[in-house]
Amino acid sequence: MKEALATLMRVLCLPAEQTKFETKYLRKVNRLATLFFALHVPAFVAVAYFNDTGPGTALLLTLAVLVGPLVATASFRNPRHVSLVHGFTSMLMGGLLVHFGQGPVQIEMHFYFFALLAMLSIFANPMVVIVAAGTVTVHHLALWYYLPKSVFNYDAPLWVVLVHAAFVVLESVATVYISRSFFDNVIGLERIVQARTAALDAKNQQMRLVMDNVDQGLLTVDRNGVIATERSATVDQWLGDCSDGAAFGACLSRIDPRYGDAFDAAFEQLQDGFLPLEVALEQFPSKAIIDGRQCGLAYTPIFTGEEVSQLLIVVTDRTAVVARQQLEQEQREMMSLIERSSQDRVGLAEFLREAEVLVRTVTDGTCTDFDLLKRTVHTLKGNSMLFELGSVAAICERVEDGMAESGRSPDASLVTELAERWQRLLDSVVVVLDSGTRDSILVRPEQYRALLERALAGPAGSELTPLLLELRLEQTRDRLERVGDQASRIAARLGKGELVVEVEGSELQLDPSRWAPFWQDFIHIVRNAVDHGIESEDERLGRGKPAAGTLWLSTRQEDDQFVVRVRDDGRGIDWSRVRLKAEERGLAVETRADLEAALFFEGFTTSEQVTAYSGRGVGLSAVRAATEARSGEISVSSQLGQGTTFEFRFPVSQMAPSPQELLVA
Repeated sequence: MKEALATLMRVLCLPAEQTKFETKYLRKVNRLATLFFALHVPAFVAVAYFNDTGPGTALLLTLAVLVGPLVATASFRNPRHVSLVHGFTSMLMGGLLVHFGQGPVQIEMHFYFFALLAMLSIFANPMVVIVAAGTVTVHHLALWYYLPKSVFNYDAPLWVVLVHAAFVVLESVATVYISRSFFDNVIGLERIVQARTAALDAKNQQMRLVMDNVDQGLLTVDRNGVIATERSATVDQWLGDCSDGAAFGACLSRIDPRYGDAFDAAFEQLQDGFLPLEVALEQFPSKAIIDGRQCGLAYTPIFTGEEVSQLLIVVTDRTAVVARQQLEQEQREMMSLIERSSQDRVGLAEFLREAEVLVRTVTDGTCTDFDLLKRTVHTLKGNSMLFELGSVAAICERVEDGMAESGRSPDASLVTELAERWQRLLDSVVVVLDSGTRDSILVRPEQYRALLERALAGPAGSELTPLLLELRLEQTRDRLERVGDQASRIAARLGKGELVVEVEGSELQLDPSRWAPFWQDFIHIVRNAVDHGIESEDERLGRGKPAAGTLWLSTRQEDDQFVVRVRDDGRGIDWSRVRLKAEERGLAVETRADLEAALFFEGFTTSEQVTAYSGRGVGLSAVRAATEARSGEISVSSQLGQGTTFEFRFPVSQMAPSPQELLVA
């Protein structure tokens, strides 16, 4: 019983504290109520006049009742108390209306009591309704006893009064509920907001505590790219002070303008909604070097309806992970080189010697020819990939990207990274190569020179000199077989399936030191043949070709010329596409020779996208430069759908130096 009574009192009695909103609202409603009751004065005078119940009396009594709310409004500081007076006044006004409305419709005048009770809910205070209900109850009982005609237009028994009271009670209960609900959900909304804000602040404090103690940068940006206040402390530590209103792209630009530009461009594409969401997210920078840290950036869109309203960004320090991955990759590369050395130690040694020259060209700072640097980096990348040195190839790829973007020499930090990685590689592999020399006789350059000089000076020089020269020469068949192995590995990586390689080399011999740069660039021709020429197995079968493509490599001597030939049975060169691309570059296209020359023009390519193997227009220009450096010429023959042949012709004198030239060298 006590609990029920306590619950009832909690419903009827409002909290003692009044919010600013409630005070302002009640003062406004109280003024309107006073004005409303003031309008009763002329209305009741008119009712009394037409019902002949004393207009003068109606004026005096209505003004007397109106004194209450006027005095309360002027003297009470608590607007709730003024509202209680209005509840009391409303029922007095209802009683006056019934009294002055005596006649046929006097009973109908009672509806005004119920209308007033309903209107009292606007005060959002159940006690106003209780005061009004009590007032009308006392009014009806008193006047029924002392002045019955003031209430009923007939001789009504007590039970009629009780029926009226029952209806008042029923409406009062409903109005009390409406008033309290109005207070709780509207008038008390400010209190609800304050309570929820306080709870939210407490949760935010807990979240801030969590976010300030995580080792990740957690933040969100709005549709304008502005960083939200709620972010982890790590964000400010890594990106600098990201004050309220700062754009994430601008914060990234302070670290490196390239990061900021890339983010802003990707964010604009995301907002445009032109690209599919997955594609748009892939445009954002995923890596960044921040204060020496290798950081990864991940992006998660936050939707409002079907639109992206925010973007959650997670910045993770991956320095230790990257270092471990780099170490693991270098270990895998070392194991691959050990395996390669057991299969072809000579070929591995030649690659390292030749690649060392390329690395020095890029890293020692003496090369000022920008085009030569591009060709050198491209060749080093391609040859490193053939020997599965992915770490070296990846650095070269970044160097190429930087040079293509800036149009300047490689970035110093990337050059240093390349030099350090190459030195670590040499330090690791030297033990493997040295172990392979135990069954060989090593002759130092000065010893070889002395032997050659004596052979030339001695009586048996004509017999010994060719033998000594052969010690320095390399058979072209050996070189072509290595190139063929590399072509097969390229085909496997590109998903071209099995590749048949036919080596048609002779017993011709070349000076490896003189021809090493050519063979380094020659691999670009082979790579293009496999990448662009040889079709996939399905495509070949669809054209009635064998599933496996074929590559022919050959060298021969024709009179006073040394000839190197590469032929494939692939799709051939689309000369119409070459013409179109050449015209776009402003190159000559009048003759077939013009189109062949365009193939080897610096930066010329028919590819629409850059891949790890091709698409930069650098490889063929490097081959041309290496060929011309040996006084050679290149010819191309191709038939669409049948294949392509590249032929290189050099003077025989370029094959190997004479003994005298070797001594001078």
